[in-house]
Amino acid sequence: MHTVRQGDFFAEASLFSAKYHCDAVALEPSEVLVFRKEELIGQLRESPELLWTFTAELARRVQGLRTKLEIKQTRSAEERILQFLGLHCDASGFWTQHGTLKHLAEDIGLTHEALYRALARLQRQGAILRLKDGLKICQLGGLALSSEQTRSIDLG
Repeated sequence: MHTVRQGDFFAEASLFSAKYHCDAVALEPSEVLVFRKEELIGQLRESPELLWTFTAELARRVQGLRTKLEIKQTRSAEERILQFLGLHCDASGFWTQHGTLKHLAEDIGLTHEALYRALARLQRQGAILRLKDGLKICQLGGLALSSEQTRSIDLG
């Protein structure tokens, strides 16, 4: 249901539930900090700044989930990748890779094999460059993005 990566928190919905209803499975060696519900709620009540930071993070997560759902509704793997890049690249059209390309595949709802094939096609078309630490949009190469997505891409 949710992939937690380094620095993320999870099970926050349990703060508002009488019964703890979340669990987790670590797929690799991990360190997890555990906060007692009563103590965390007390700290959030006592510190408006902490509450504001926590609330802002929850809002970013909702935004991110909506974006992921929108991207996953795109049928073409190439369009899905370009849509993701259009929403996450910097002003020069560069997306810095955090984690592996398998993480990217998971985020946009593709198998890693389908992602690699689509990246190769996009590179052959001249639409992207695959670099050591990320991807760069070079041109749209005939693949259509919405006007909102193309506004966020500076092809310089």
